[in-house]
Amino acid sequence: MRWSDVDFIKKQVRVFGRKTKIYRVIPVKDAFLERLREMRAISRTEFIIEYRGKRVSRIQKAFRMACRRAGILHSVRMYDLRHMFATYMLSNGADLAAVSKLLGHSSVTMTANVYYQYLEGEKERAVALLPELPPLGQSALVQHSV
Repeated sequence: MRWSDVDFIKKQVRVFGRKTKIYRVIPVKDAFLERLREMRAISRTEFIIEYRGKRVSRIQKAFRMACRRAGILHSVRMYDLRHMFATYMLSNGADLAAVSKLLGHSSVTMTANVYYQYLEGEKERAVALLPELPPLGQSALVQHSV
């Protein structure tokens, strides 16, 4: 990604979809933009991710090295960050269709098939939204006058 992919005014980042070959726009939080501003102030290239003033061409290797330096000893892939992003949003009540768009999925069904299994308690939470049953012999739909 390049600095030209960040719109500090609109608070969004353009991301190129490797599979779809099109750009999608991702809104970002103010704190993330502030971190990007800090990084840009010391950046020596047009690329957001750089090392010693040069573009990082092998991002997977660089990510593994960064994890190791951070003391993360188990295997973590870039895809795991994407998965955590989606799972965190969905488990905190984000709209499935919105998350699907953010991920660049071609359909909400794809997102549901991949991520729904990780959302503990979602079925129970959905059922809890149903109205309470009226006492036996009374209808919630029709009011009886006596």
